[in-house]
Amino acid sequence: MESILTLLVILLLGIALFDLVVGVSNDAVNFLTSAIGSRAATFRTIMVVASIGVFVGAASSGGLMEIAKRGIFNPNFFTFQDIIFIYVVVMLTDVFLLDFFNSMRMPTSTTISIVFELLGASVAMSFLHVLDMNQPVSMWMDYLNTGKALEMITAIFVSVAIAFVVGWVVQYVLRGLLTFEYRRYGRIGGALFGGVAVVIVLNFIVNVGLKDSPLQGSVMVQFVIESATTVYVVAFAGATALFFGLGARKNYDAFRTVTLIGTFALAMAFASNDLVNFIGVPIAGFEALGYWSDSGVPADQYMMDVWAGPAGAGTATPIFLFIAGVVMVITLWVSKKARNVIQTEIDLGRQEEGVERFRGNEIARIFVRFVSFSVSQSLKLVPLSIRQAINRRYAARPVAITESPDDPPAFDLVRASTNLTIAAALISMGTYLKLPLSTTYVTFMLAMGTSLADRAWSQDSAVYRVSGVITVIAGWFLTAIAALSLSAVFALIVGTYGFVGIGIVILLVALGLYTVNRLINTELRLAASLDLPEAWFDMSPEELQPLLRRKTAEIAAAYSTGIDQLETAVVNRDRRIVRELKARLNRQIEKNTQNRGAVTRNIKQRATHENVEAAKALLFYFVEETELLHNVRIAAEVVRLHVLNLHRQLDPDQQSLLEAYFDTVRRYLELAADEHSSADEICLQLMEIEGRADAILSRQISGNVDNLYTHKNNELVVSTIIRHSHASRNISRMLGVFEGHLDRKKGQSSGHV
Repeated sequence: MESILTLLVILLLGIALFDLVVGVSNDAVNFLTSAIGSRAATFRTIMVVASIGVFVGAASSGGLMEIAKRGIFNPNFFTFQDIIFIYVVVMLTDVFLLDFFNSMRMPTSTTISIVFELLGASVAMSFLHVLDMNQPVSMWMDYLNTGKALEMITAIFVSVAIAFVVGWVVQYVLRGLLTFEYRRYGRIGGALFGGVAVVIVLNFIVNVGLKDSPLQGSVMVQFVIESATTVYVVAFAGATALFFGLGARKNYDAFRTVTLIGTFALAMAFASNDLVNFIGVPIAGFEALGYWSDSGVPADQYMMDVWAGPAGAGTATPIFLFIAGVVMVITLWVSKKARNVIQTEIDLGRQEEGVERFRGNEIARIFVRFVSFSVSQSLKLVPLSIRQAINRRYAARPVAITESPDDPPAFDLVRASTNLTIAAALISMGTYLKLPLSTTYVTFMLAMGTSLADRAWSQDSAVYRVSGVITVIAGWFLTAIAALSLSAVFALIVGTYGFVGIGIVILLVALGLYTVNRLINTELRLAASLDLPEAWFDMSPEELQPLLRRKTAEIAAAYSTGIDQLETAVVNRDRRIVRELKARLNRQIEKNTQNRGAVTRNIKQRATHENVEAAKALLFYFVEETELLHNVRIAAEVVRLHVLNLHRQLDPDQQSLLEAYFDTVRRYLELAADEHSSADEICLQLMEIEGRADAILSRQISGNVDNLYTHKNNELVVSTIIRHSHASRNISRMLGVFEGHLDRKKGQSSGHV
């Protein structure tokens, strides 16, 4: 028994390392988004600053374990074995949920997840205790620290509204004062804002980043706390003077410095305070093992009364904090999932137009219509002169968006500085009021508020952005529900079957992790880029032609493979093939959407009247590719539904007609993929496709008149023929983008090219 429980504690410590990895992947969004989105520095520089903050925060953390020991349940009601069972369930659930949300590129709250996992596991385990001991149901709640749990949950959710409103108000005022051309006022405005920001960040580091850490008792920190007013006044005056002096240097931007300082501060506070979310439970389990080993009492009889006293607020051993800091820094550099989560917040807050990360939904549409109507009616109460004055402050095109055409920032440094500074102020205030706040909730909703104030949510993007915010918030609630229910189910399994139950839960979580990482694409996409050289806008049509020709050849080859799969799926009724084809088509459609958005964005930033033909050709090309993918997707969907719904197989003559038709299409695609094929050969083969299609359609009509074919089989054949004919025409038009020698009259006369 002792050896098994010791192995479980070792398992907890091992899971802690994995939880650190997935936790950092999720929470990196809190302190990296503003600096990366605004291009405050090179990516490497931002990562170095954040890494230093993370390591210092982790190494100096007090690592308070109170939430894991008695923040949710009353430990004196549970035995050591109960506690270990609860902790194993909590950590396994936490790893799975955080990895799932990271894979979905959705930020979620590690605080919410750990709180609700502890709550779910504790509720389930206490329920089993009440049943086993035939206690009244009213005793159930005695096992739980309901007051503390409710306080934490309420504070976390209230902070969502507060962060959004404060972010919107502060950024609206600041943007009205500085405008998007903030560098005109940069020396004075930057100096004053920099001074305020330094004071807020200094207070944040002392009262949040170093809260309850070993450095909290140092002479310097104590001096700052005891002489706070004097220190902050001196810091403001010194920082303002420094920024004003540096402003005389050419191209110096105080907001850039503030953004980097804020990144360090938030990274430090994240590691210092949120570390308990990742290692609190395992370290508490390790400590509990020590108490039990010294007691000599059986594990299922040793009550954890010791945690009801001062031991319940113990801290982690420094070596654990050091190891955690190293793991967090390494994860920050190597995790693709961390960057995917960052990209979600950047997409929702970016100033520029482009392809939206989320699709609109009816809830978002209703909300936007309501807000638009309310705002339009409210503005009628504001004098016209004031409205015009405000609009003038927003009229200038954001300079930051046009400075780097190949890699434009998503928003400028003013907004980045506001995000970080106000986040530091809100979290500091929450700490002062002893309200537990989620750094993810605060930073995300603050970023959404500032983006709204910057009018980044235009009429063309508002529905998509609101839809994204709703999706993320729904993800937070889903985290709470999933954490509560999943941990409760796992705890019931473990509480019922004991150590065998732990094995079952481990297998279930392992299977879940494998499935999530196998099915969900975690490829990093920090920016949409064309599948063409970066200098394509500088090319002449003649230079661009072979590049488009090669890309079309690749598409034709992939399309030919898809034809083979569709034919096999129809004949063999293979569900796996149609699922794979659908997944591949969806990935290609997403890539095409990104490419079209990139073309439009680059036209605004780099196009000139001299290269308008190249731009026009690229727009034409990608629209044709869109139509091609649309036609193939519909054809694949018809086959998929035919197979999944178990419709009867095609009649032998229908099957032979389709095989002959597919052979004709394949020969056409082989010609399209061959760079040496002539335009005449391609056109003749396309005409053969059309002729064969006409013959098959006539045969189908005759067969229906004679009542030879079923409705579903007829629908499959007709849809397949028509859609692949359309797709073949798309290929021809893609090939003919620059090929002036292509016989367009011949194509037009037959309706093909």
